[in-house]
Amino acid sequence: MEKFKIFYLSIFCVWLLLSVSSCSQNSVLYKKDFTEAEAKVFARQFIQGLGRYYYQGTPEEHFLIHEAVALDSTFSDAHREMGASRVKRGINTEAMKKYAKAVKYDAEAWQGYRGYLYLYFYRDYDNAIKDFDELDALTPNFVDYPQSENIDFMRGIAYLMKKEYSKSQEYFKKFFTHELKSGDLNYVESRAFMYYGITYFETGDFEKALEKFNLGIKHNKNADLLYWKVKTLMKLEATNSSEIIVLLEESKKLLAQGYNSRRPYVEEFYQTYVEDIEALKKFK
Repeated sequence: MEKFKIFYLSIFCVWLLLSVSSCSQNSVLYKKDFTEAEAKVFARQFIQGLGRYYYQGTPEEHFLIHEAVALDSTFSDAHREMGASRVKRGINTEAMKKYAKAVKYDAEAWQGYRGYLYLYFYRDYDNAIKDFDELDALTPNFVDYPQSENIDFMRGIAYLMKKEYSKSQEYFKKFFTHELKSGDLNYVESRAFMYYGITYFETGDFEKALEKFNLGIKHNKNADLLYWKVKTLMKLEATNSSEIIVLLEESKKLLAQGYNSRRPYVEEFYQTYVEDIEALKKFK
């Protein structure tokens, strides 16, 4: 009986060895070579619907993106998608490496998005302006909207934060001129009025600043605009303490209701907090 066991075990081992050898010799039969055009098509199919089926940054999503890049290393969307999840998780160096590749392979599509990141996430105003200017040169006679924001609006913010107020005003003026061509001021978000007004506030032109804040309040009132209006009125000494208190209380109420400028992941520029409003009350 023992001899039979040894015999059948030997037969099994030989069969297994032959099978492995056969697979290794014929593995080429299971390899598919794609043309360049086919590889590009399949690479794009790998990332279609990623957000719908796989959460951004998950291993499953990364697996599909890696497969897409393996098929087409010049596919800019895949590099950008890999960078996006790293931005949101604060993996800054790796994020910008991925965006650099996206820009390398399709600057017109992604350079403005990288500028957006430099501006809002990293406060690197010089690199943000550089990206916006280079994108603008790629698309003459066209106003770009990377991440759904007017490029002149973002340049205005970048120069504001660099304290180059006249340059900032130049871009905010371009922004408002363009926006008025396609609609009215009711569709312009409150931040634009606030930032434009702050450029005048910081240069001591309080009348002009008040004009911008009032215009914003008329079309898109929120806590920030009321707060800056009070700061300006106090500089002008143009109202009494009771009126100041009314405006500040309204600002505080709007803030509690969520009517203020804010953004996910990072703090907004000149974001208003309840402590800011309370501090102004002490100097009324």
